[in-house]
Amino acid sequence: MMCRAAVVRLPRAERGLDLPALLKALEDRGIGSILLEGGPTLAGSFLAEGLVDRVVAYVAPVAIGGGGKSALEGPGAPSIGAARRFRLVEVTRIGPDVRMVAEALAG
Repeated sequence: MMCRAAVVRLPRAERGLDLPALLKALEDRGIGSILLEGGPTLAGSFLAEGLVDRVVAYVAPVAIGGGGKSALEGPGAPSIGAARRFRLVEVTRIGPDVRMVAEALAG
């Protein structure tokens, strides 16, 4: 299997990279789905742009304590009514942990 790399110049947005332009560049190269696993800033940026259609979350019955980062960073929704909604489609127990899969609701 041969792997090819390419450098693509993309426009910048007010804060960082123009995410819709990134997704368009990937789509132009035949990539229709991506996995985000970069941390709360990346996840929050894609969510704020309305570019998340599926969330996979793992929950463990462990209390770590304060001082940790949240799962999402960024402006967030101004109210619970304005929050992005997802529909829970799968819950799977994996040992003592739980895997939850949710899909974005239209709107």
